[in-house]
Amino acid sequence: MSKRFSLKELKSPDKFFKTMLKFVGYLRTNVKAYLTFSAIIIAITLAYVLISHVNDKREQKAMTALYELNKEVKAMGSSNPDDYIKLVEGRLDQLGSTTAGMEARYMLAELYYNKGEWDKAITYFDHVADNSSGLLEELSMLGSAYSLENKGDINGALKKFEGLRELNSAVYRAVSMLGVGRCYQKLGDKNNALSAYESVIVSFPDTDYARMASVLKVGL
Repeated sequence: MSKRFSLKELKSPDKFFKTMLKFVGYLRTNVKAYLTFSAIIIAITLAYVLISHVNDKREQKAMTALYELNKEVKAMGSSNPDDYIKLVEGRLDQLGSTTAGMEARYMLAELYYNKGEWDKAITYFDHVADNSSGLLEELSMLGSAYSLENKGDINGALKKFEGLRELNSAVYRAVSMLGVGRCYQKLGDKNNALSAYESVIVSFPDTDYARMASVLKVGL
C-alpha cells in the first residue's frame, strides 16, 4: 500500500479501518457486494465444518441449514440490510452454537456495524469471539473494539485493543497499538498515546502502520 495518510482521514476509527482494509471498507458500503463476500466466507465455513466435523451430526445439520440460508440470501436481491438481518436472525435457533451459527452471528454483527447500531454489533461480535477460535475470533474481537470506539466507550475500546496485542499476528499488534494510542489520545492521556504511537514506529519501521502513527502523533 503506497498511499500516505492525512490526520483528517484517521480521526474516525471507522475510516481508519476502511483505509487499512480497503476491500472490507468497500463491502461495508455496498450491501449487495458485502453479501457476496459473506457468501464466500460461508462457503469456506461450510468446507471447514464438513472436514472438521464429519462425524458430528449436529454440525452437519447446521451446515445444511447454513447452505440453504446462503441460497436464500443470494436470491433476495434486496438493498435494505434490515431484510437480511431479519432473515439471518430468524435462523439462529436452527443453527445454534455450531460453527455455522457463529458465522451467521458474525454476519449479523457486520450488518449492524454497517448501520451504526453499535450495541447490537457489539453483542454479536462478543458472542462470536467468546465461542469461536482462530480468524473468526480475532475478527470479532477487532470488530467489537471498533464498535466500542465508534460508540464512544473509549475505556471499553481501550481494553479490547489491549487484548488484541496478545495475538500472534503482526498486523493485529500494529492495528491494536494504533487503537490503543487513539483511545489514550481521546482520554487526554498524551504520554501513553505517544508511547503507543512510538511503539508502532519502532516495531514496524518503513510500513504504513508507522506512517499512520507518525501522522497521529502530530495531533497530540
